[in-house]
Amino acid sequence: MEKRVEALPPRSAVYFFLLAIDAEGVRHEEERALIRLNAVTNSPIFSFSDSFFGHGIVGGPLMSVQDYSQQTAKVAVRLLRGEAPSNVRMPPVGLSTPKFDWREMQRWGISESRLPSGSEIYFRGPAAWEQYRLQIIAICAALLAQAALLGWLFYEIGRRHRAEIQSRSSMAELTYMDRRASAEQRSATLAHEISQPLAGIATKASAALRWLRMEKPNNEKAQTALEGIVAASHRASDIIASVRAMFKKEPSERVPTDVNQIILTVLSLVRVELQQHSVDRQTQLNEHLPNVLGDKVQLQQVVLNLVMNAVAAMQSVQTRVLKVQTDQTNAGMVRVSIEDTGTGIDPSNIDRLFKPFFTTKANGMGMGLAICRSIIENHDGRIWVSPRTNGGSIFQFELPTSVILH
Repeated sequence: MEKRVEALPPRSAVYFFLLAIDAEGVRHEEERALIRLNAVTNSPIFSFSDSFFGHGIVGGPLMSVQDYSQQTAKVAVRLLRGEAPSNVRMPPVGLSTPKFDWREMQRWGISESRLPSGSEIYFRGPAAWEQYRLQIIAICAALLAQAALLGWLFYEIGRRHRAEIQSRSSMAELTYMDRRASAEQRSATLAHEISQPLAGIATKASAALRWLRMEKPNNEKAQTALEGIVAASHRASDIIASVRAMFKKEPSERVPTDVNQIILTVLSLVRVELQQHSVDRQTQLNEHLPNVLGDKVQLQQVVLNLVMNAVAAMQSVQTRVLKVQTDQTNAGMVRVSIEDTGTGIDPSNIDRLFKPFFTTKANGMGMGLAICRSIIENHDGRIWVSPRTNGGSIFQFELPTSVILH
Protein backbone atom coordinates (compact mmCIF):
# COMPACT_ATOMS: atom_id res chain seq x y z
CA MET A 1 0.00 0.00 0.00
CA GLU A 2 2.85 2.43 0.83
CA LYS A 3 4.54 1.67 -2.50
CA ARG A 4 1.30 2.12 -4.41
CA VAL A 5 0.34 5.48 -2.87
CA GLU A 6 3.91 6.63 -3.48
CA ALA A 7 3.60 5.95 -7.24
CA LEU A 8 0.06 7.10 -8.00
CA PRO A 9 -0.49 8.95 -11.29
CA PRO A 10 -1.21 12.72 -11.30
CA ARG A 11 -4.62 14.00 -10.15
CA SER A 12 -5.16 10.88 -7.99
CA ALA A 13 -6.73 10.76 -4.53
CA VAL A 14 -6.58 8.20 -1.72
CA TYR A 15 -9.73 7.27 0.23
CA PHE A 16 -8.90 5.77 3.61
CA PHE A 17 -11.71 3.62 5.05
CA LEU A 18 -10.60 1.09 7.68
CA LEU A 19 -7.44 -0.87 8.29
CA ALA A 20 -7.32 -3.24 11.26
CA ILE A 21 -5.35 -6.15 9.71
CA ASP A 22 -3.49 -6.39 6.42
CA ALA A 23 -3.25 -9.25 3.91
CA GLU A 24 -0.33 -10.75 5.81
CA GLY A 25 -2.41 -10.95 8.96
CA VAL A 26 -0.49 -8.15 10.65
CA ARG A 27 -2.64 -6.01 12.89
CA HIS A 28 -2.49 -2.26 12.61
CA GLU A 29 -3.69 0.70 14.59
CA GLU A 30 -5.63 2.73 12.04
CA GLU A 31 -4.17 6.11 13.01
CA ARG A 32 -0.59 4.82 12.78
CA ALA A 33 -1.30 3.21 9.40
CA LEU A 34 -2.81 6.50 8.17
CA ILE A 35 0.22 8.44 9.39
CA ARG A 36 2.59 6.05 7.56
CA LEU A 37 0.61 6.38 4.32
CA ASN A 38 0.45 10.15 4.63
CA ALA A 39 4.24 10.30 4.96
CA VAL A 40 4.88 8.67 1.55
CA THR A 41 1.81 9.45 -0.57
CA ASN A 42 2.02 11.72 -3.60
CA SER A 43 -1.74 12.41 -3.52
CA PRO A 44 -4.17 13.82 -0.94
CA ILE A 45 -5.98 11.38 1.42
CA PHE A 46 -9.70 11.60 2.26
CA SER A 47 -11.90 9.56 4.63
CA PHE A 48 -15.43 9.31 6.02
CA SER A 49 -14.84 9.59 9.77
CA ASP A 50 -13.72 12.56 11.75
CA SER A 51 -11.69 10.19 13.97
CA PHE A 52 -9.00 10.37 11.30
CA PHE A 53 -9.17 14.15 11.12
CA GLY A 54 -5.87 15.70 12.09
CA HIS A 55 -3.86 12.55 11.35
CA GLY A 56 -3.33 12.94 7.62
CA ILE A 57 -6.64 13.35 5.79
CA VAL A 58 -7.57 16.56 4.00
CA GLY A 59 -11.11 16.59 5.42
CA GLY A 60 -14.56 17.24 3.99
CA PRO A 61 -18.11 16.31 5.13
CA LEU A 62 -17.30 13.71 7.82
CA MET A 63 -19.32 11.45 10.11
CA SER A 64 -19.07 12.49 13.73
CA VAL A 65 -17.70 9.69 15.90
CA GLN A 66 -19.24 11.39 18.90
CA ASP A 67 -22.72 11.49 17.32
CA TYR A 68 -22.95 7.86 16.21
CA SER A 69 -21.31 6.69 19.47
CA GLN A 70 -24.01 8.46 21.44
CA GLN A 71 -26.76 6.98 19.23
CA THR A 72 -25.26 3.50 19.63
CA ALA A 73 -25.07 3.88 23.41
CA LYS A 74 -28.73 4.92 23.57
CA VAL A 75 -29.79 1.82 21.59
CA ALA A 76 -27.69 -0.42 23.86
CA VAL A 77 -29.33 1.05 26.95
CA ARG A 78 -32.82 0.41 25.49
CA LEU A 79 -31.93 -3.19 24.70
CA LEU A 80 -30.46 -3.76 28.14
CA ARG A 81 -33.73 -2.53 29.63
CA GLY A 82 -35.53 -5.33 27.82
CA GLU A 83 -36.96 -3.46 24.90
CA ALA A 84 -37.54 -5.65 21.86
CA PRO A 85 -35.00 -5.12 19.08
CA SER A 86 -37.79 -4.84 16.57
CA ASN A 87 -39.03 -1.74 18.34
CA VAL A 88 -35.68 0.00 18.19
CA ARG A 89 -35.41 2.43 15.30
CA MET A 90 -32.04 4.14 15.11
CA PRO A 91 -32.12 7.43 13.17
CA PRO A 92 -29.47 7.81 10.49
CA VAL A 93 -26.30 9.61 11.50
CA GLY A 94 -25.68 12.44 9.06
CA LEU A 95 -22.48 14.13 7.97
CA SER A 96 -21.10 17.03 9.96
CA THR A 97 -20.29 20.45 8.64
CA PRO A 98 -17.36 20.16 6.20
CA LYS A 99 -14.08 20.73 7.92
CA PHE A 100 -10.58 20.72 6.53
CA ASP A 101 -7.01 20.44 7.80
CA TRP A 102 -5.16 23.65 6.88
CA ARG A 103 -1.81 21.86 6.92
CA GLU A 104 -2.95 19.36 4.28
CA MET A 105 -4.47 22.12 2.21
CA GLN A 106 -1.11 23.87 2.16
CA ARG A 107 0.66 20.65 1.27
CA TRP A 108 -1.56 19.92 -1.74
CA GLY A 109 -2.10 23.51 -2.81
CA ILE A 110 -5.86 23.54 -2.14
CA SER A 111 -7.26 27.08 -2.12
CA GLU A 112 -9.90 28.12 0.40
CA SER A 113 -12.01 29.42 -2.48
CA ARG A 114 -12.54 25.84 -3.68
CA LEU A 115 -14.00 24.63 -0.38
CA PRO A 116 -17.76 24.06 0.06
CA SER A 117 -19.75 26.91 1.51
CA GLY A 118 -19.70 27.01 5.32
CA SER A 119 -16.55 24.90 5.61
CA GLU A 120 -14.48 25.13 8.75
CA ILE A 121 -10.69 25.16 8.69
CA TYR A 122 -8.68 23.69 11.55
CA PHE A 123 -4.98 23.65 12.48
CA ARG A 124 -4.44 26.94 10.69
CA GLY A 125 -0.98 28.27 11.35
CA PRO A 126 -0.89 31.51 13.31
CA ALA A 127 -0.71 34.67 11.22
CA ALA A 128 2.53 36.60 11.19
CA TRP A 129 0.93 39.27 13.38
CA GLU A 130 -0.24 36.68 15.93
CA GLN A 131 3.05 34.81 15.94
CA TYR A 132 5.47 37.74 15.84
CA ARG A 133 3.41 40.56 17.29
CA LEU A 134 6.06 41.76 19.73
CA GLN A 135 8.81 41.48 17.14
CA ILE A 136 6.75 43.37 14.54
CA ILE A 137 5.92 46.11 17.04
CA ALA A 138 9.59 46.35 18.02
CA ILE A 139 10.71 46.52 14.38
CA CYS A 140 8.09 49.15 13.52
CA ALA A 141 9.09 51.18 16.57
CA ALA A 142 12.75 50.91 15.57
CA LEU A 143 11.96 51.97 11.99
CA LEU A 144 9.88 54.91 13.21
CA ALA A 145 12.65 55.93 15.61
CA GLN A 146 15.21 55.61 12.83
CA ALA A 147 13.05 57.63 10.44
CA ALA A 148 12.59 60.29 13.10
CA LEU A 149 16.34 60.32 13.76
CA LEU A 150 17.13 60.62 10.04
CA GLY A 151 14.60 63.42 9.73
CA TRP A 152 16.17 65.22 12.66
CA LEU A 153 19.67 64.69 11.22
CA PHE A 154 18.64 66.10 7.83
CA TYR A 155 17.04 69.06 9.58
CA GLU A 156 20.12 69.60 11.73
CA ILE A 157 22.46 69.33 8.74
CA GLY A 158 20.34 71.85 6.85
CA ARG A 159 20.22 74.16 9.86
CA ARG A 160 23.97 73.97 10.38
CA HIS A 161 24.56 74.52 6.68
CA ARG A 162 22.38 77.63 6.73
CA ALA A 163 24.08 78.81 9.91
CA GLU A 164 27.50 78.23 8.34
CA ILE A 165 26.51 80.22 5.26
CA GLN A 166 25.20 83.03 7.46
CA SER A 167 28.35 82.93 9.59
CA ARG A 168 30.59 83.09 6.53
CA SER A 169 28.54 85.97 5.15
CA SER A 170 28.79 87.81 8.46
CA MET A 171 32.52 87.14 8.68
CA ALA A 172 33.01 88.32 5.10
CA GLU A 173 31.12 91.51 5.93
CA LEU A 174 33.20 92.05 9.08
CA THR A 175 36.38 91.35 7.11
CA TYR A 176 35.42 93.98 4.57
CA MET A 177 34.52 96.50 7.29
CA ASP A 178 37.80 95.84 9.10
CA ARG A 179 39.73 96.31 5.86
CA ARG A 180 37.89 99.53 5.09
CA ALA A 181 38.42 100.85 8.61
CA SER A 182 42.14 100.11 8.27
CA ALA A 183 42.26 102.05 5.02
CA GLU A 184 40.36 104.98 6.51
CA GLN A 185 42.56 105.08 9.62
CA ARG A 186 45.67 105.17 7.46
CA SER A 187 44.39 107.74 4.99
CA ALA A 188 46.99 110.27 6.15
CA THR A 189 49.77 107.71 5.80
CA LEU A 190 48.49 106.71 2.38
CA ALA A 191 48.38 110.31 1.28
CA HIS A 192 51.97 110.76 2.47
CA GLU A 193 53.06 107.58 0.68
CA ILE A 194 51.44 108.72 -2.54
CA SER A 195 52.78 112.26 -2.29
CA GLN A 196 56.34 110.95 -2.09
CA PRO A 197 56.42 109.27 -5.53
CA LEU A 198 54.43 112.20 -6.98
CA ALA A 199 56.99 114.66 -5.64
CA GLY A 200 59.76 112.44 -6.97
CA ILE A 201 58.08 112.40 -10.37
CA ALA A 202 57.90 116.19 -10.47
CA THR A 203 61.52 116.58 -9.36
CA LYS A 204 62.88 114.03 -11.81
CA ALA A 205 60.77 115.41 -14.67
CA SER A 206 62.20 118.91 -14.03
CA ALA A 207 65.69 117.47 -13.95
CA ALA A 208 65.15 115.55 -17.17
CA LEU A 209 63.88 118.68 -18.94
CA ARG A 210 66.85 120.69 -17.67
CA TRP A 211 69.36 118.13 -18.93
CA LEU A 212 67.62 117.86 -22.28
CA ARG A 213 67.56 121.70 -22.73
CA MET A 214 71.26 122.10 -22.19
CA GLU A 215 73.40 123.13 -25.16
CA LYS A 216 74.81 119.66 -25.05
CA PRO A 217 71.90 117.53 -23.79
CA ASN A 218 72.93 114.97 -21.16
CA ASN A 219 70.92 112.07 -22.48
CA GLU A 220 72.30 109.62 -19.96
CA LYS A 221 71.17 111.65 -16.94
CA ALA A 222 67.85 112.41 -18.62
CA GLN A 223 67.31 108.72 -19.24
CA THR A 224 68.08 107.97 -15.59
CA ALA A 225 65.58 110.60 -14.46
CA LEU A 226 62.92 109.23 -16.79
CA GLU A 227 63.50 105.72 -15.48
CA GLY A 228 63.04 107.09 -11.94
CA ILE A 229 59.79 108.68 -13.08
CA VAL A 230 58.56 105.32 -14.38
CA ALA A 231 59.49 103.59 -11.13
CA ALA A 232 57.83 106.27 -8.99
CA SER A 233 54.67 106.14 -11.09
CA HIS A 234 54.54 102.35 -10.67
CA ARG A 235 54.92 102.75 -6.92
CA ALA A 236 52.11 105.30 -6.78
CA SER A 237 49.96 103.04 -8.93
CA ASP A 238 50.62 100.09 -6.61
CA ILE A 239 49.64 102.13 -3.55
CA ILE A 240 46.43 103.33 -5.19
CA ALA A 241 45.58 99.78 -6.30
CA SER A 242 46.13 98.53 -2.76
CA VAL A 243 43.80 101.19 -1.35
CA ARG A 244 41.16 100.47 -3.98
CA ALA A 245 41.37 96.76 -3.14
CA MET A 246 40.76 97.55 0.52
CA PHE A 247 37.57 99.39 -0.36
CA LYS A 248 36.48 96.68 -2.80
CA LYS A 249 33.79 94.41 -1.36
CA GLU A 250 33.77 91.64 -3.95
CA PRO A 251 36.15 88.72 -3.23
CA SER A 252 39.21 88.69 -5.44
CA GLU A 253 40.53 85.65 -7.21
CA ARG A 254 43.06 83.42 -5.48
CA VAL A 255 46.28 83.40 -7.44
CA PRO A 256 49.92 82.48 -6.77
CA THR A 257 51.11 85.24 -4.45
CA ASP A 258 54.52 86.29 -3.16
CA VAL A 259 54.25 86.47 0.65
CA ASN A 260 57.43 88.54 0.91
CA GLN A 261 55.96 91.15 -1.41
CA ILE A 262 52.76 91.30 0.68
CA ILE A 263 54.84 91.93 3.82
CA LEU A 264 56.94 94.62 2.14
CA THR A 265 53.79 96.35 0.85
CA VAL A 266 52.23 96.38 4.31
CA LEU A 267 55.43 97.61 5.96
CA SER A 268 55.61 100.45 3.46
CA LEU A 269 52.02 101.41 4.30
CA VAL A 270 52.78 101.59 8.04
CA ARG A 271 56.29 103.09 7.73
CA VAL A 272 55.19 106.48 9.01
CA GLU A 273 53.38 104.97 12.00
CA LEU A 274 56.40 102.86 12.85
CA GLN A 275 58.52 106.04 12.82
CA GLN A 276 55.99 107.96 14.92
CA HIS A 277 56.03 105.23 17.60
CA SER A 278 59.83 104.76 17.44
CA VAL A 279 59.51 101.12 16.40
CA ASP A 280 62.66 99.50 15.06
CA ARG A 281 61.74 97.32 12.09
CA GLN A 282 63.70 94.13 11.40
CA THR A 283 62.96 91.80 8.50
CA GLN A 284 64.36 88.40 7.73
CA LEU A 285 62.64 87.26 4.54
CA ASN A 286 63.56 84.06 2.75
CA GLU A 287 64.36 85.10 -0.82
CA HIS A 288 63.72 81.59 -2.17
CA LEU A 289 60.24 81.33 -0.69
CA PRO A 290 57.68 79.68 -3.03
CA ASN A 291 54.40 81.43 -3.80
CA VAL A 292 51.19 80.64 -1.96
CA LEU A 293 47.76 80.36 -3.56
CA GLY A 294 45.71 83.10 -1.98
CA ASP A 295 43.75 86.32 -2.01
CA LYS A 296 46.37 89.07 -2.01
CA VAL A 297 44.13 91.69 -0.39
CA GLN A 298 42.97 89.38 2.41
CA LEU A 299 46.53 88.27 3.19
CA GLN A 300 47.62 91.92 3.29
CA GLN A 301 44.82 92.49 5.79
CA VAL A 302 46.12 89.67 8.01
CA VAL A 303 49.67 91.00 8.02
CA LEU A 304 48.43 94.57 8.56
CA ASN A 305 46.29 93.55 11.56
CA LEU A 306 49.13 91.59 13.16
CA VAL A 307 51.65 94.39 12.61
CA MET A 308 49.34 97.08 14.04
CA ASN A 309 48.54 94.82 17.03
CA ALA A 310 52.30 94.49 17.63
CA VAL A 311 52.75 98.28 17.45
CA ALA A 312 49.88 98.78 19.91
CA ALA A 313 51.37 96.19 22.29
CA MET A 314 54.71 98.08 22.42
CA GLN A 315 53.38 101.56 23.29
CA SER A 316 54.05 101.15 27.04
CA VAL A 317 57.58 99.69 26.78
CA GLN A 318 60.93 101.33 26.10
CA THR A 319 62.43 98.85 23.66
CA ARG A 320 60.23 98.60 20.61
CA VAL A 321 61.35 96.11 18.01
CA LEU A 322 59.15 94.62 15.30
CA LYS A 323 60.66 91.55 13.71
CA VAL A 324 59.08 89.96 10.65
CA GLN A 325 60.36 86.65 9.27
CA THR A 326 59.35 84.27 6.51
CA ASP A 327 60.55 80.74 5.90
CA GLN A 328 59.51 77.41 4.45
CA THR A 329 59.04 75.03 7.38
CA ASN A 330 58.46 71.92 5.33
CA ALA A 331 57.44 70.84 1.84
CA GLY A 332 54.28 72.65 0.82
CA MET A 333 54.03 75.15 3.74
CA VAL A 334 55.20 78.77 4.15
CA ARG A 335 55.47 80.31 7.63
CA VAL A 336 55.22 84.00 8.54
CA SER A 337 56.33 85.16 11.98
CA ILE A 338 55.60 88.60 13.44
CA GLU A 339 57.43 89.22 16.72
CA ASP A 340 57.17 92.18 19.09
CA THR A 341 58.81 93.24 22.35
CA GLY A 342 55.56 94.42 23.93
CA THR A 343 53.86 93.60 27.20
CA GLY A 344 53.00 90.07 26.10
CA ILE A 345 49.81 88.08 26.49
CA ASP A 346 48.36 86.60 29.65
CA PRO A 347 48.67 82.77 29.24
CA SER A 348 45.08 82.40 30.45
CA ASN A 349 43.91 84.42 27.43
CA ILE A 350 45.81 82.56 24.70
CA ASP A 351 42.99 80.07 24.02
CA ARG A 352 40.44 82.92 23.70
CA LEU A 353 42.60 85.34 21.75
CA PHE A 354 41.28 84.40 18.29
CA LYS A 355 37.63 84.18 19.32
CA PRO A 356 35.21 86.91 18.16
CA PHE A 357 34.62 89.87 20.50
CA PHE A 358 37.51 89.01 22.82
CA THR A 359 39.88 91.92 23.30
CA THR A 360 42.31 93.32 25.85
CA LYS A 361 42.18 96.81 24.37
CA ALA A 362 40.08 99.51 26.05
CA ASN A 363 38.48 100.59 22.77
CA GLY A 364 38.86 97.34 20.85
CA MET A 365 36.04 95.44 19.12
CA GLY A 366 37.69 92.04 19.44
CA MET A 367 37.28 91.14 15.75
CA GLY A 368 40.75 91.74 14.28
CA LEU A 369 42.34 88.43 15.29
CA ALA A 370 39.10 86.51 14.69
CA ILE A 371 39.12 87.88 11.12
CA CYS A 372 42.77 86.88 10.75
CA ARG A 373 42.01 83.32 11.81
CA SER A 374 39.00 83.16 9.47
CA ILE A 375 41.09 84.31 6.50
CA ILE A 376 43.99 81.96 7.24
CA GLU A 377 41.73 78.94 7.79
CA ASN A 378 39.85 79.73 4.58
CA HIS A 379 43.24 79.54 2.87
CA ASP A 380 43.74 76.03 4.37
CA GLY A 381 46.33 77.33 6.80
CA ARG A 382 46.64 77.79 10.55
CA ILE A 383 47.50 80.68 12.89
CA TRP A 384 48.72 80.71 16.49
CA VAL A 385 50.49 82.82 19.12
CA SER A 386 53.22 82.05 21.63
CA PRO A 387 54.99 84.11 24.30
CA ARG A 388 58.42 85.54 23.52
CA THR A 389 61.27 84.54 25.83
CA ASN A 390 62.25 88.09 26.89
CA GLY A 391 58.74 89.51 26.90
CA GLY A 392 56.41 90.16 24.06
CA SER A 393 54.57 87.88 21.67
CA ILE A 394 55.15 85.92 18.50
CA PHE A 395 52.23 85.59 16.08
CA GLN A 396 52.74 82.99 13.38
CA PHE A 397 50.72 81.59 10.55
CA GLU A 398 51.32 78.97 7.87
CA LEU A 399 49.91 78.75 4.36
CA PRO A 400 50.18 75.99 1.74
CA THR A 401 52.27 76.81 -1.33
CA SER A 402 50.66 76.98 -4.76
CA VAL A 403 52.84 74.04 -5.89
CA ILE A 404 53.30 71.07 -3.56
CA LEU A 405 56.91 69.86 -3.57
CA HIS A 406 57.59 66.12 -3.40
